[in-house]
Amino acid sequence: MRVERFQEDDMRKAMAKVRAELGKDAVLISSRVVDGRAEVMAASNCNPEQIEAEIKKLSAQKPPQGGGQQDRDYLFEILSDENDSVSEEIPSLLDMQEELGKLRKLFEGELAQLAWRDAGNREPNRLALLSRLEAVGISRDIGAKIMEKILPCGDLELGWRRALRILSRAIKISQHDVLNVGGVIAMLGPTGVGKTTTAAKIAAQFALLHGRNKVAFISSDNNRVGGQEQLIAIGSALGVPVQIANSRNELQKTLESFSERKLVIIDTAGISQRDTSLIEQFDSLANNSVEISSYLVLAATAQESVINETIKAYSGIGLAAAVITKTDESGSIGPVLSGLIRNRLKTAFIGTGQRVPQDLVPASTKLILSSITESYDESRKLLKGRTSIARRKRVAKA
Repeated sequence: MRVERFQEDDMRKAMAKVRAELGKDAVLISSRVVDGRAEVMAASNCNPEQIEAEIKKLSAQKPPQGGGQQDRDYLFEILSDENDSVSEEIPSLLDMQEELGKLRKLFEGELAQLAWRDAGNREPNRLALLSRLEAVGISRDIGAKIMEKILPCGDLELGWRRALRILSRAIKISQHDVLNVGGVIAMLGPTGVGKTTTAAKIAAQFALLHGRNKVAFISSDNNRVGGQEQLIAIGSALGVPVQIANSRNELQKTLESFSERKLVIIDTAGISQRDTSLIEQFDSLANNSVEISSYLVLAATAQESVINETIKAYSGIGLAAAVITKTDESGSIGPVLSGLIRNRLKTAFIGTGQRVPQDLVPASTKLILSSITESYDESRKLLKGRTSIARRKRVAKA
């Protein structure tokens, strides 16, 4: 085995020299910065045992003091011969740890799949029930917890009814009756989830019950083009006043001016859960003399990962409940329901379409379970249709 140490002004030159002296099959043993210069140790004509012995020898030595820069060690990097150039960015031990972490997750996923199949072989109903829950969008981890409560069960349909019963216990419904009690509520959420439309539906339904003079709108949406104009148009159509508040002080004064109104709805700007300006929105709604109940609007069309991320981002303001919208555009409310269950967030309303005010109903466990069962029935019909088409194609080919 031939081991050489090289020092150059930068890592690129050092690696180029390694290639020139030891060839393209050389193996990098270590790399660090010493007195502002790049130092690498590489070997050729060696086996893994020899490399390991050399690394142990290096680790036992006290590293020289660098010129104020932290030394970085790299291991087992086989030099590339692509384009006759070597990048200065060489995978570090941290990169290797990250790769090992990814491999571990991959193995854990495979083991989980094997365990899932094995459980399915031992308990056929378990696999069938989990498949039903996944078909309606309930996440696998929540489905597995439900299985722990209902199995063993020899009858599939009985197990399904038990699963829905357990699911109903996990669903949290808001007890605040906005349509009768009123209050000051703020509609929060990312852009495009239906905050303004939801605000219009709640206002219209409240006006029908208590009169238009009991409702008022406040718009703080100065980000979206035409956002405030849309709410003003809705307010004009409903006969409900609309005020603009672009700061915390303006919001405070506007709330005072609407103190005689039984219901005041604040339509906020749509802000992504990853936007740093979200904190400013929280600040504008906080520290007011009037208590504001914040409702997070979530679209049923969103993925569960996005739902979870959104709830966590907006939870800093202290959410009163959620409003599920666009259920008419989604195959199932399972993903958003999984996110609400996981984050223990209550549900206040469910939007079923674009019509104002009809397509918004107060949330209930019965309504949500009905939606779940309807989704499952639709998925079965879709599956049967695909199976029938596939069968006809096979017959035609035969």
